[in-house]
Amino acid sequence: MGRLQKWIDRVKGAAPLELTFVPEIAVDGIPGIGEPIEKDSCYVEFYLESLRLAQARRFATNFHAVAYSFVTLPREGDVRAHLAAISKATNLAQLDKESLDRVITVSKQMMGPTAYRGGPISLEFGLFSVKTGNLLTPLLEYITQVSSTAGISYVGAIKPFVPLIIQGLDLIAGQPQDTALEVGVDTSLNLTKGCVAAIIALPKSELGDLSLDKDFKLLSDGEPLECGYAVFSFRRNDEKSDYAEIPELRERYEAIRAAIRNNKKADAEDALATFRLATIASPDLIPDDATGLVEKVEKKVKAAFPPGGTAGVGGEVLDETLAEIGLYGSRTKHALRH
Repeated sequence: MGRLQKWIDRVKGAAPLELTFVPEIAVDGIPGIGEPIEKDSCYVEFYLESLRLAQARRFATNFHAVAYSFVTLPREGDVRAHLAAISKATNLAQLDKESLDRVITVSKQMMGPTAYRGGPISLEFGLFSVKTGNLLTPLLEYITQVSSTAGISYVGAIKPFVPLIIQGLDLIAGQPQDTALEVGVDTSLNLTKGCVAAIIALPKSELGDLSLDKDFKLLSDGEPLECGYAVFSFRRNDEKSDYAEIPELRERYEAIRAAIRNNKKADAEDALATFRLATIASPDLIPDDATGLVEKVEKKVKAAFPPGGTAGVGGEVLDETLAEIGLYGSRTKHALRH
C-alpha cells in the first residue's frame, strides 16, 4: 500500500469516496500546455490550477485547504528525483463554509522547472481539508514553512526536507476527526506533451464531457460540477529561470569572480575549469543550457584578461552575479496564466 493511500484510508471516513482521474482535459491559454515534452530538451513544471471543496462541510469551524504533491522522475547520473511540496497559500487558508460553493483558482507552482530526462513521471497528489485548531494549525504552519524552505526546484536541496514533509502530513492524517480528504491520486504518467489533468470526487459513470471555463471551473457537459475536485497541470518550459540558484554552480562562479577581483588570471582559469565541469555535469540543466552557460562565462573571463592587456583592467568585467550573466538573452520566459 502506498503512502498516499494510507493517508486516504485514514481520513476518508465511513463513506468511501469514488474518485475519477482524468489525465487530459483540453484547454487554451496556459504556457507549455500541448507543447512536446522531450528527453533532455526541456524542463517540466507542476502546477495546482484550481480546486473545489466539498468534504469540509463536516467542520463547524474554519478550515485550511492543504495541497500535497510528491513527484518522482528520472535524474541524470543519479537515482530518481523526489520533489515533495505542501501548499497552504493565502487563498487556501482560513476558509469557511461560504467558500464551499465556489471554485478557488490557485495556479500554484508545486514543482519548479526540472530537467526532463525521459521515462515516466510518478505523481502522488492529495487535497485535504484540515480543521483549524490549537493542535493542527501550528503543525500545518510548520510543515508548510519546511516545504517553503526546501524549495520546489532543486532535488539536492529538497532531499533532506522530504522526510519532514511526509512525517508532518502523516501526523495531520492521523487526526481523522479534524481532517477530510477532498481528492487524491497516485499514478504514473508517460508525458509526451504538456497537459492539464483533474482528480474528481465522482465515479466516471456520472461524468459527461469535461471542459474548463476561463477561471478553470470544471464543467461536465457544459455545467459546473458540484463535487470536490482539483485541476492540475504538467507544463513544458524551455527555460530554468532560477538556474543561478543551483548551489554548486553559484559557489564555483563566485570563485571565478573572486579570482578576477584579485587580478589572478591563473586562479580564474582554474576556477573556470571547475565551473565548466560542474555545469556540464549538472543534473539540473538540460545540455543546451549547460553549454550556453559555460560559453557565456568563458567570454567574461577572456574579457577580464585580454591578450596583451594591462593587468587588472578587466577586474570589473565580471562584477555581476550568475543571474546577471543572462543565460537566455532576450528570450522571454513563459508568462504565467494568472
